[in-house]
Amino acid sequence: MEIVPEIFEVRDDDFLYVLNDSPDDSLLPKVEEAVSACPKQAISLVEDS
Repeated sequence: MEIVPEIFEVRDDDFLYVLNDSPDDSLLPKVEEAVSACPKQAISLVEDS
């Protein structure tokens, strides 16, 4: 959430919410960093086919 707040948000219920499930390619490095830094390993990247 701290790395890319325009994509991820953790709310008071302690759940992670994806605010944009198709981010611009320019945000990909930050999204990848957020995935690797997630302390609960709650997020992953999946490519559309």
